[in-house]
Amino acid sequence: MSSILSRLPFDETLIYINGEWTKSQASQTCRVENPDTAETIATVPECNARDLDLAVQAAYSAFHDGPWVNEYSGAQRRDALLALATAIEESRQDIEELESLNTGKPINDVRVELDDTIDLFRFFAGYADKVEGRHIAAQTNRNLEGYTVKVPVGVVGFINAFNYPICLLAWKVAPALAAGCTVVFKPGPQTPLTTQYFAHLLHKTGKFPKGVFNVVLGGVGVGQALVDHDLVDKIGFTGSVATGKQVIRSTASTRNVRCTSVELGGKSPGVVMPDADLDKTAKLVVSGCMANAGMNCNALTRLWVHRSIYDEFMPRLKAAAEALVLSTPQDTATEMGPLIDKRQYDRVLEYIRIGRDEDQAALLTGGQPALGRGYWIQPTVFYNVSPTARIATEEIFGPVLSVLEPFDELDEVIAIERKNEFGLAAGIFTRRHQDIAKFTRKLRSGTIWVNNYNALYSYLPFGGFRNSGFGRELGYESFDGYLVPKSIIDDISY
Repeated sequence: MSSILSRLPFDETLIYINGEWTKSQASQTCRVENPDTAETIATVPECNARDLDLAVQAAYSAFHDGPWVNEYSGAQRRDALLALATAIEESRQDIEELESLNTGKPINDVRVELDDTIDLFRFFAGYADKVEGRHIAAQTNRNLEGYTVKVPVGVVGFINAFNYPICLLAWKVAPALAAGCTVVFKPGPQTPLTTQYFAHLLHKTGKFPKGVFNVVLGGVGVGQALVDHDLVDKIGFTGSVATGKQVIRSTASTRNVRCTSVELGGKSPGVVMPDADLDKTAKLVVSGCMANAGMNCNALTRLWVHRSIYDEFMPRLKAAAEALVLSTPQDTATEMGPLIDKRQYDRVLEYIRIGRDEDQAALLTGGQPALGRGYWIQPTVFYNVSPTARIATEEIFGPVLSVLEPFDELDEVIAIERKNEFGLAAGIFTRRHQDIAKFTRKLRSGTIWVNNYNALYSYLPFGGFRNSGFGRELGYESFDGYLVPKSIIDDISY
């Protein structure tokens, strides 16, 4: 699989700005690792503020003076996005290999994510020629006609997370380009390679004018420069709560206030009611928590189990967690991969220690490093965990599930979860429609799954409440977030 590195159709030591692959202005570089083995697989530039300024200036010129906004019709932008989707589809095997190598994801998971990526560009292409305004007939003055038009918000700066590099890129870039925006994109520093491959494919289509899409690489420094740049009209961020709050503060304190959309953390609850299918639910819970090695903002990490089935459910949950296959990510039998890097690996192991030593939680299974290489950790389940314990309230971002103390009434769960500082997602497992209606109506979560978990679709919005952020990804709501209404008032008697 690593042979993909020898046949990359781009030079990973360059950055993509203004329609060209160019050398970074910075001398610093960043190592890119394979999380499976902790080996270095590439070295990429650590961009500086000068690189960032060149990228933003390119996007600004492309928006205000270039053809993407000023000459292209919605149908032309639609066709460009459809061509890009086809280009991704034609190169999907290379992208899948590269993504699995750079992230440690099981190859089967990556294939699903590539399906989603291709679908997203085609889905949002369908909106590109359907930007609509409203006509408002004369109200108080018969000579005044009013109407609205929607225009693209402008230059959008994206700061992406490391956990879903190519898929989250599609979440952000597809609706922004469909709306007519131009983009400066910064991938997570750990996982830049498929973003560079995407830039290569976008360029190869010949459908996107120079400056419409630009890539800068690096960490906090270049990210902060992007947030602070006065020519950026909107920031889209996916990442931690702490960094998200810094992004919000920065966008409010720069010379030009700009809009933001932030998708942050989660500590998502799941509820197992007495009538649930326990065998099926145990597998769904483990998948909901351990998918992507738990590096999932909407991971099911707080589990409530009804007292009447608690003791019966625990052996099933243990068996489901221990049945997960941990092996080489490129093996199609593999079901869970490693953590992304040593920092995250150490963080998860520290939380496991906190669960044992500070929270005094009982360990059901796991809790140890795995495979003797890279950044692997066993699927870990604690039980009889206090709802206020650190492992039950703080986002770990790893394969760690906290089964909370047994509950008796659904209302008590809802009352506690209303005070959860996060509100990204939740799940309930029951056949009782009364319980489903109560839970989905009263809980403040952006996505609620009923008898399933982690299913997401291009046409349904995704986002949260409170510390899980604001704004929405996916669906028409995402597309509309890159448009701004203008009101036009015309005196027809003039």
